[in-house]
Amino acid sequence: MTELTTENLADLIAKRHTCLVQLRDLGRKQSELISTGEMASLLRLLSAKNQVIVAIQAIEQELNPFHAQAPEQRQWHSAEVRAQCAKKAEECRLLLAEVMQMERENEQKMTVRRDEVAVQLQTAQSASTARGAYQAQQRITPQGPHTPMPNFDSSSADKRLDLTSGV
Repeated sequence: MTELTTENLADLIAKRHTCLVQLRDLGRKQSELISTGEMASLLRLLSAKNQVIVAIQAIEQELNPFHAQAPEQRQWHSAEVRAQCAKKAEECRLLLAEVMQMERENEQKMTVRRDEVAVQLQTAQSASTARGAYQAQQRITPQGPHTPMPNFDSSSADKRLDLTSGV
C-alpha cells in the first residue's frame, strides 16, 4: 500500500506525467502510421501504447487513496514543492485532454482508412468477377465474340449473288 506522503504523491504525479507524454508521442506516431497505411508498424505501436496505458492504470490505482485525502491536510516541505506538484498535475490534465482528442481523431482516420480499403476491395472483387466472366466466355467461344468469316475458294469468286431473284 502506498504511504500517503506528499513525496509519494509528487512522485506518482511525475510518473503519470511521464507516461502521458509517452502516450501523447505514441498517439502522434500512430496518426502518421494511419496516414501512410503502415499497418504492421501500427500494430507494434498499439502494443507499446497498451503497455503505457497499463502503467498509467497502475499509477492511478496508487493515486486513488490521495483523492480521498483533503489537500489542505497534506504536509509539504515547502510552498514551492507544492506549486511544482500542482503544476505537474495541471500538465497531466492537459496532456490527458490532448491524448483523448488525438484518440478521437485517430479513430476517425482509421474509419476513413477502413472505408477506403473496403472500396478498393470491392473494386478489385468486381474486376476479378468481370475478368472471370470474360475468361469463361473465351473458353466457350475460342474464336472470340465475333462470327468467323466463311472461306471462299477462287472458283466461286466470279459467281455473283443474285439479290433480285425471289428465292
